[in-house]
Amino acid sequence: MLNKPAGLAVQGGTKTKHHIDRLLSAWGEGLDRPRLVHRLDRDTSGVLVLGKTPGAAAKLAGAFARRKAQKTYWALVIGHPRPQDGILSLPLIKKGVGDREMVVPAPPKEPGAEAAETEFTMISRAGARVAWMALRPHTGRTHQLRVHMLAMGHPILGDPKYKTAESLELSGPLKLQLHARRLSLPHPSRGTLVLEAPISPEMKAGFAKFGFDPHEADPDPFAKRRR
Repeated sequence: MLNKPAGLAVQGGTKTKHHIDRLLSAWGEGLDRPRLVHRLDRDTSGVLVLGKTPGAAAKLAGAFARRKAQKTYWALVIGHPRPQDGILSLPLIKKGVGDREMVVPAPPKEPGAEAAETEFTMISRAGARVAWMALRPHTGRTHQLRVHMLAMGHPILGDPKYKTAESLELSGPLKLQLHARRLSLPHPSRGTLVLEAPISPEMKAGFAKFGFDPHEADPDPFAKRRR
């Protein structure tokens, strides 16, 4: 497991030469080289799982494909969602918006639209303007959490792409306030892996600004929804 820093891409692209997949060669090549089994956005920090062998990587990737991996993200958002917990099911599609590609909500029958579902619950709030949310994606669409929170009217603070004028003003110098906090999935051989990542410097800045304490959160904030 790696605690991925914000600002570092997981995989390369046309303009991305510095990324985690390239750095994995430091552990060896061929069968000795660890393998990625899932991804995080460049600006999202937190739990990133690797497979140490081809067999382990295949089993871990299969757990993600079969939706056996339970992901818990922490996010600081503007406002207080009502209700405080629930599930948002909203299809998404990639489109050109201005001079760049964006992910936007779409009608279910629109060609290219993909089903997307996010579970959410509020952990705490700071005054009337900011909430600390736990988010659990049931699907793995690009920028899903960021787009879903914007669609709910509660964009994630520090997001330079999926924002409103109000969230941009409240964010100030903060970077994206989204962190992959916890991951639970079947171990490749037996049992269950439960992994947690301490919050990043970027998230620490947001917690300090709004007075949140990471030790106040339930390890599984969604458990109360299942009771």
